[in-house]
Amino acid sequence: MRVKVTVEEFVLDGDKLTHMPTGATFWLGDKDVVACERGRLHLDSGRDYSLDELKETARRITIERKSTMLRT
Repeated sequence: MRVKVTVEEFVLDGDKLTHMPTGATFWLGDKDVVACERGRLHLDSGRDYSLDELKETARRITIERKSTMLRT
């Protein structure tokens, strides 16, 4: 069953952004998400995540974080 990715599923630790259910890891670069370890997209529980959706959500989090940092 395909599951929608939510922002709340991500944890930021320094410059690393991790999607907790899958373990997919994204590194934040100067302008965007620059690398990814895909983690487990198809979980034993039957929940499936889209790598493209994970990347897009990580990109949105990155843009929002950069924007917030510029305003402070």
